[in-house]
Amino acid sequence: MTDRLAQRVLLIGWDAADWQMIRPLMDAGHMPALQRMMRRGVWGNIATLQPVLSPMLWTSVATGKTADRHGVLGFTEPRPDRSGIRPVSSRSRRGKALWNILSQSGRRSQVVGWYATYPAEPIDGVMVSNQFEAPVAPPDQPWPVPSGAVHPPELSKELAALRVHPAEIDATAVLPFLPDAERLMEKQDDRLRKFRAMMAQTASIHAITTRLLTRDDWDLTAVYYEGIDRFGHEFMEFHPPRMAQVSEQDFEAYRHAMVGIYRFHDMMLGTLLDLAGDDTTVILLSDHGYYSDHRRPDPEAAGPTDWHRPFGVVCGAGPGFRADEQLFGASLLDVTPTVLRLLGLPVGMDMAGRPWVEAFDRTIPADRIVSWEHVEGDAGLHGEDQLEDPAAEAEALQQLIDLGYIEAPDADTTKTIEDTEAVNALNLCTVLMSVNRHAEALAALETLPPRWREQARVRLTAALCHLANGSADVADAVAAELAARQDAPLRARMLRGAIALARHDHDAAQEHFEAVEAAAPELPGLHTRLGTVYLRAGRHDDARRAFERALQLDPDAAVALDGLAETCLAQGEPNAALDHALGAVGLVHHFPRGHLHVGMALAARGDLDRAIQALELAVAQSSGFAEAHRALADAYRRAGRPRDADRHARLADADATDRMAKSTP
Repeated sequence: MTDRLAQRVLLIGWDAADWQMIRPLMDAGHMPALQRMMRRGVWGNIATLQPVLSPMLWTSVATGKTADRHGVLGFTEPRPDRSGIRPVSSRSRRGKALWNILSQSGRRSQVVGWYATYPAEPIDGVMVSNQFEAPVAPPDQPWPVPSGAVHPPELSKELAALRVHPAEIDATAVLPFLPDAERLMEKQDDRLRKFRAMMAQTASIHAITTRLLTRDDWDLTAVYYEGIDRFGHEFMEFHPPRMAQVSEQDFEAYRHAMVGIYRFHDMMLGTLLDLAGDDTTVILLSDHGYYSDHRRPDPEAAGPTDWHRPFGVVCGAGPGFRADEQLFGASLLDVTPTVLRLLGLPVGMDMAGRPWVEAFDRTIPADRIVSWEHVEGDAGLHGEDQLEDPAAEAEALQQLIDLGYIEAPDADTTKTIEDTEAVNALNLCTVLMSVNRHAEALAALETLPPRWREQARVRLTAALCHLANGSADVADAVAAELAARQDAPLRARMLRGAIALARHDHDAAQEHFEAVEAAAPELPGLHTRLGTVYLRAGRHDDARRAFERALQLDPDAAVALDGLAETCLAQGEPNAALDHALGAVGLVHHFPRGHLHVGMALAARGDLDRAIQALELAVAQSSGFAEAHRALADAYRRAGRPRDADRHARLADADATDRMAKSTP
């Protein structure tokens, strides 16, 4: 056990919070609490994970593991007796969350509203699960606490009195968000009904948290606010500037809602900071961002996740953190390792993230452990007799239906269960693809029922897995099949372009991608692929224009920044290349090609020591990275270290031979 940098940590989750909304509000002086935090600490983007689904993401935050490891694979799952489906719960999670690790380490935790924590676990401390505040009764009737919603259960009565019912949110409470609230109430506007429900939930979570912060001593308090995300799904389409499909009347009625909810969260943050005190280390983060600009999708055609941006916000302040500095390359998977290091506990080697040691105000020894799963002791995990409340589950299911995350259950229970398992298998496939485990992703697709496997998106996903595994011919057969279907012509053309690029047929790849560009010039990822084709063909000016166009559409496209870095290297501009490559790895830390180009740019500038550090990180992040081994061999040779140079030259040759063998039919 190492020294601890923090005596206690307050971990605050703001679902879907985004700097694009926050920065203008801070500039106008409307978010002083967050601004105060930033001046005292570090801040930056935080990269989300794929797929961008809240129960999976917040469980990854709490475990430091991807969803294939922690087991929460969607919003719902079949009941154990297969009598229907239920929301994912704390029982869905495999292994220990942060509060379980702290419990068996003699540390006390308080957890409020965290996604997928119902039923509450018997941890050392307090857990108020995410079903506790659900209004399962009308305002004039008793409002029971769902069984198993609170630990210890004797706190239920005290905390229940702090809940806010939607009926208590009157016009006066709504006016700061919706100035036309009285008229909307008179016409019984459905959005207003949802607004009141979301405000009540947010207020309930906050009231319970403020009570617990001052009630007992604690080492960790973790609280999750869902409000920004839920408000976004209802009101972001009305945020200025007015979208084409929004009427003038609706725009005027709801245009202030999103600004209001951000300001409300900042006021709540101010209260939490005051109650916690300056001796508490605070980490605030979101699981993803939320489009609020010209990239907002068409609400009629888009699903809920189409609104999610791949970068959220993170800010850490207080003892242990540096002051007023930017944090680069943060990931959701880093949160648990960072909290463990702050509290003086070892990080599990099976955790995929890293502590933000560069953000700490002093260096402490790095203590590691193989896995917390192997540590004996009472971790506050569930026993076999934990009960759940059907009424609370039904309320949670209805909320997911209202938000558009799931379809209403079919009358055919067997079909509902089959579809739920299929959605979760697709989510697992996406997770496995994101960590380059494509053979396992294909195996996940094989579990789908035949009617799911024939869907265009599933066929496309399978083809991409085959292509990543070196089976271009199999992927090509799928592309030919999709090209003949009416539901996926652009997808088939994009796939054919990717196959041609993998085969180094740059002319064919260019033809396919330019055909897609003519039909859908703003398709995500298109211009990055075009830039890659031009780069491989030696058309550097065209590559630069394509990558710059990709960045016009999405300034946070790390792959496009990296493409610009490679282009600048090819054109003999190492300084510009270094700027772009640092921008790429500053957005996404686990980015082997980005670190390769950082190293190559530094080497081109003659900074061999730093170049070697960057290139060593590239090969550490990606096994079998021949290009990085070659660059390392060159850097070591120039640095006068021939043994290291020869070692990496051999590794480069071995990796290249292995890759050639895999690609040979």
